[in-house]
Amino acid sequence: MATAAPVAPQDRPRIVVTTDLEVDDMNSLVHLALYLNDLDLAAITTTASQYHFQGDGTHTLGEVNPHWRTSGRLAYQMGRKGHGPDPDAGTLAEYRPFPQTWLEDLWAGPYAQAWPSLEANAPGYPTPEELLARTYHGNEAFEGDVREDTPGSDAVKAAIMDDDPRTLWLLSWGGMNTIVRALMSIAADWQGTPRWDQVREKVYRKVRVLGVYNGVGQDNSWADHGRELFPELALLRPSAMFQSYFSAVRDQADCLPMFQAPWPQQNLIEGNGDLMGLYRLYADGHHLEGEPERYQYCEHGVLDFGFGEGVRHRFNAGDLLGEGDSMTFVPLVPMGLRGAGEKGFETPLGVLYEDGAEPPAFVGNPFAGDLGAFNPCLKPLWEEFAARAAWCSHEPAQCIHPPVVELTCAGDVMAAPGESVALAATAADPDGRELLTLWEYDQLVSSYAGTRPVRPWDPVGATTAVTIPADAKPGDRLVFTFVARNVADHPISRYAQVAVTVR
Repeated sequence: MATAAPVAPQDRPRIVVTTDLEVDDMNSLVHLALYLNDLDLAAITTTASQYHFQGDGTHTLGEVNPHWRTSGRLAYQMGRKGHGPDPDAGTLAEYRPFPQTWLEDLWAGPYAQAWPSLEANAPGYPTPEELLARTYHGNEAFEGDVREDTPGSDAVKAAIMDDDPRTLWLLSWGGMNTIVRALMSIAADWQGTPRWDQVREKVYRKVRVLGVYNGVGQDNSWADHGRELFPELALLRPSAMFQSYFSAVRDQADCLPMFQAPWPQQNLIEGNGDLMGLYRLYADGHHLEGEPERYQYCEHGVLDFGFGEGVRHRFNAGDLLGEGDSMTFVPLVPMGLRGAGEKGFETPLGVLYEDGAEPPAFVGNPFAGDLGAFNPCLKPLWEEFAARAAWCSHEPAQCIHPPVVELTCAGDVMAAPGESVALAATAADPDGRELLTLWEYDQLVSSYAGTRPVRPWDPVGATTAVTIPADAKPGDRLVFTFVARNVADHPISRYAQVAVTVR
């Protein structure tokens, strides 16, 4: 009985998730649950944001944080033009509060039901009990609230300060205030002591904050409290959306049917148990607890953030509602692309780059209606989601599992113009299925600007070679990617890469 090859624990990227439990976060969490065999979830904590906060039963937002960004009650107005802070939001005692036990209910209920089947298909999934022990409530009372330590901020602090040598990816899906509170607590413990420089250097070396559209989160807590303490902390953003209905419409029409009814219901939800049953679609009939009418997407199917008519859209029942935060964890999945790299390294979503830095030329402005860069892996990522969804309730013999790919050539090398470079890899399918393989030149993340064509001699062979263009300049970087994918209804693709630097 075939299963997916396990990722060694020390090779799993280590992550902490902070979420305000918007419905798109809930969808992202369902999706993330299917990858917890490949990612090490050290902790997950709720947090407040400009979109959601729980209140504390005593104060108002203005009493706790006069520097708010929330659009408040103005955002409830369907068809509202413009988007910005509500000047009257300081009177709010709570704002779109999320279901208080949603995370705990996820792990104890639908995930627990799916866990035996997930573990049978791909060993390495944490047990429901382990996930419950890693789940916390953070600084969720008010947007930007950093008044005191919380179980969530304590968990973030502990993960930062422990002795695990791996990079710690702090995935900011809501406000950054729980992360900022953890950093403030670290500074309170060590600032002014002989070890402060050493502690701060450890934070810089170990921690990467990866946000959705930017690294600073959906509040002003980093600018107000965090930056002065840790000015060199790496705040990263991805260059492309994980999936977007609008990007598919714009430039990837072959993906569009996968985002439209009835594909999501038929391929992600039906027959795949209660875990995938939590995955929400436009106008699917579910009521979202704590949400005003404007944000009841599962009832009326209208998306209107107040950015203007160009972004307002009425969806059909069963169209993909989307995942607003999956672009933070998908780049880290060990698929053979350089997903856990620093800025400038390839990921399934293009590159990661620092907040405030000049983005790559191909990156769009999501707030101008251009939802990020072209994502060449959009279709294979979506196909894999459907394949993994079946793991929730089907025996391994009924499921599709990732190919095993390894480079057998030298890997990254230097070469002169006109020189030939060997490219070689192996690919095996654990289910015994036929594999399609291809070597391709990745122009999107290469820096060669010459005019000569770049093409492996035998692209479909596992072993081939490529000639470096005669007009390549010293320092040019040419990236070649080996792709192996199952022949199946929902294939899974895996990759290996060779980067050639011209000398």
